[in-house]
Amino acid sequence: MTDLPTLQSWIEKLGFEAAAVDATTLRIRPPARDGEDELPPFIVQWTPNWLVLSILPMLEPGAYRGDDLGRRLLAENREMRLAKFALDKNHAVVLSAELPTESLDYSEVEDAIRRMVLYARRFRVEFGER
Repeated sequence: MTDLPTLQSWIEKLGFEAAAVDATTLRIRPPARDGEDELPPFIVQWTPNWLVLSILPMLEPGAYRGDDLGRRLLAENREMRLAKFALDKNHAVVLSAELPTESLDYSEVEDAIRRMVLYARRFRVEFGER
């Protein structure tokens, strides 16, 4: 089973800044890319059974046209692996992924984080433009 310090070292190995928030939570920030808006930080929550990665909020309430948002989020979710878009209780768009910790390894964490960054960068502009 993986622990939080191991996860932090894996995340830092990917070039992310990682800071412990408490005994079960990390706040991580993707490296900046030239010419692109910075992504919001990730929250990484570790329990003995699950690792939950969340970018929240990815888009604040009101930063998108809400009349077709649900349909667009469902369409995007169908095209993605590992991660999903949702709305939080305040109607902000959140991107999250859940991984079982039973046999979690570096490659799974790397794949989930890289996919989330890709999805966030690819769809953030799309969600905000309509």
